[in-house]
Amino acid sequence: MDVQDVWSTILPQLELSLSPGKFATWITPIKALDLKEVDNSRSILELGFPSVFHKNQVEDKYLGQIQQLAEIVIGKKCEVQLSIRQEKTETNKTEGGLFSVNVEKIATEAYEGSVYRTGLNAHFTFDNFAVSSSNEVAHAAAKAVAKQPGQMYHLLFIYGGVGVGKTHLMQAAGHEILRKNPDTRLVYCTGEEFTNEIIEAIRGRSTANFRQKYRKAKALLLDDVQFIGGKDTVQEEFFHTFNAINKEGGQVILTSDRLPREIVGLEDRLRSRFEGGLTVDVQEPTFELRAAILLIKAQQLKINLPIRVAQAIAANIVSVRGLEGFLLKINSEQLTRKEPLTEEFALALLGKITGEVDNHGPRLSANQVVKEVADFYQIKTSDLKGERRQKKIVMPRQIAMYLLRKELQIPLVEAGQVLGGRDHSTIIHGSDKISAMVAESETLRLDIAAIRKKLYAGG
Repeated sequence: MDVQDVWSTILPQLELSLSPGKFATWITPIKALDLKEVDNSRSILELGFPSVFHKNQVEDKYLGQIQQLAEIVIGKKCEVQLSIRQEKTETNKTEGGLFSVNVEKIATEAYEGSVYRTGLNAHFTFDNFAVSSSNEVAHAAAKAVAKQPGQMYHLLFIYGGVGVGKTHLMQAAGHEILRKNPDTRLVYCTGEEFTNEIIEAIRGRSTANFRQKYRKAKALLLDDVQFIGGKDTVQEEFFHTFNAINKEGGQVILTSDRLPREIVGLEDRLRSRFEGGLTVDVQEPTFELRAAILLIKAQQLKINLPIRVAQAIAANIVSVRGLEGFLLKINSEQLTRKEPLTEEFALALLGKITGEVDNHGPRLSANQVVKEVADFYQIKTSDLKGERRQKKIVMPRQIAMYLLRKELQIPLVEAGQVLGGRDHSTIIHGSDKISAMVAESETLRLDIAAIRKKLYAGG
């Protein structure tokens, strides 16, 4: 028998055992490619599929049945090999009359349905994650886990400060797992939600349902696991959940704002298991990463954000959440005023917000700013106010102009008077020069951040 004879004999048997919809969706698109006789006792049947998704679905659900039927038809042991064979058509649409289907469309819909069911953020994917030296190790680990869930690292523990991208990275891995197989039993929740669910289950006497949901998961993504510290009943349940998933070869991904050993009230047995996985950190985003994040977010929101404007914002706001909030603010202001989205527009708006500096204390004075700049650069305040134009004085003087405008928002004439009676055009020139430089120089950004910190800390 040749390969077509074998496959045409198998098809009716499969059709009898499946619903018309499933047969048309999963079996009809398969192409019988080759039949090889290895020896007198074994053959290889090669089948072609229009997509990886289609192949994975058939492999998970119907491969055993196909292999069994093939061995009956051929009369010997038969290994079924699955290959991707995309036909050169506009779509991978199968011919099946009433049950004609677009396999790629089915794949997309199945994936999107799983994302919605699990509560993942649609934007938290690897495609939307900007990578730099501050997160590249964590990014690589998350991609490795997503590629082979439960195999490379049974537990991935991602830790870092607030707003550095831990949740985005964890959910991106979840997206990839579901993209590969939308039927994966994936559960995503926060530590607080896990806690509330177990409390509600105990109160409603439905702990069996709770355990069915979590312990049967093939992938568990738990955000802010530090929340369960000090909660004995919750930790007890999570311990058994973790063990059940691990025993079945499932994947666990956790995020935390601190290392396992630093989580207050965490039981030793859980700490031991957390430390037994792969632990990676996500650090504060660099200037370059912050600018990249802004450009990615702007693209998602369909905001035409020039790169120089993104750099100016990134130079003044450190946290990712602060960046996202300011992006929404500047877009709203720009639409209201109907002005071009320029660097000057962004800097003017930045001057009206406190950003990330806690300046709710006593109002700063202009002389305080001048003194702090002078102290930082180890020069005299009289030098800043004087006429000397040495390089070691000119730059701090311009930084003082920049901070007087940005932090105090005092009139140009007043700023000029504080700095030795300079006219307003000199103040504008010096301030604008620092605004341009701060988007390019990491050293300058760090210097200004240090001066700000001392100003708002009381000196």
